[in-house]
Amino acid sequence: MKGSVLMIGPKSFPPKIGGIETHVYEISKRLVARGWKITVAIPANSRPPRDPEVNGVRVRGCWSVDNRHLLKISMMPSILREMRSNRYEVIHAHDATGGFASSIGSPRDRFVYTMHGLAFHPMDWPTPFRQGIELMQRTTMRNAAHVLCTDERTASEVARFRKQVEILSSGVDSQDFSKDMWPVPNEFDGEYYRVLFVGRLAKVKGVDVLLQAIAGIPERDRREMRFVIVGDGPMRGDVIAAARAIREIQYIGAIDHRSVPSYYVHSDAFVLPSLSEGLPISLLEAMASGLPSIASDVGGVKSQIPDCAVLKVPPSNPTALGDAITAMYHDRSARERVARSGLEIVEERFSWERIVDRLDKIYESLA
Repeated sequence: MKGSVLMIGPKSFPPKIGGIETHVYEISKRLVARGWKITVAIPANSRPPRDPEVNGVRVRGCWSVDNRHLLKISMMPSILREMRSNRYEVIHAHDATGGFASSIGSPRDRFVYTMHGLAFHPMDWPTPFRQGIELMQRTTMRNAAHVLCTDERTASEVARFRKQVEILSSGVDSQDFSKDMWPVPNEFDGEYYRVLFVGRLAKVKGVDVLLQAIAGIPERDRREMRFVIVGDGPMRGDVIAAARAIREIQYIGAIDHRSVPSYYVHSDAFVLPSLSEGLPISLLEAMASGLPSIASDVGGVKSQIPDCAVLKVPPSNPTALGDAITAMYHDRSARERVARSGLEIVEERFSWERIVDRLDKIYESLA
């Protein structure tokens, strides 16, 4: 056994839909296979796993308030107790509040912080929560032994506060997204051109932009399509209302992450109209599935994904998004070209094993 590591940041485990949850799950199970003892701290009010260990990863529920804005903040005292009661060689935080607690409760020479993007978008977190998150991020990045960023834009901002920062993105395994491995979802009846969205239903993910774009697509095209929306979040009611008004919208809701590949591999295109992003795992998964993808030209999408691999559109522009969806629908050769380039880029640049190779070395240097 190499040593023990406490992971802080995800809201659930095994992961539901969510970037941090998927990231922590994927690196944790691979680190366990390499001899590390991994514990993941999650809010106690989230649904606990049936087994206290998942793929060899220990899951520790920490008391928290069941409120979106207070969930992580209320969890901090329990995280501090967990740090004091167990001798962890390495603390690895993946969010601002977990990082702030780690700054208080762990020695700086044993603390790693991964930033999955900058402080949240104004449309996602209101004042004063957004300012509090920014303050905790800055405090954490100053105190951590290693700061890792999942995209170049975040890394360039972090470089203003500390000299040493490293880009270590999220990853994907294209072998997990082979079409032959996954059955057609029960909801996929009829022959339609299916456009998939996977993510949290929030303004920062551009959900309202997507709904407006769908409404603006000419009916002669739209009736041949189905817009499959997978996820949950504060805009769930808006999506349900839109699905009642527009029959082509198919709301699936929240599903177990292990079922998501079925929706990717049996769809025809993927869309992610975010207003702000790091490097979204959902986009990497879509590319690994061979899906032609349309995404907002922001964050890690702008800086780390070549234009040939994703059809990029300006954020907050429903007309441009609707035009891109329609153009992709009518141009089969463009779909095939974008899908092929996306798969090549994923296999070349974004591998979980490459990411875990680097984490293994970082942990050994600290432990």
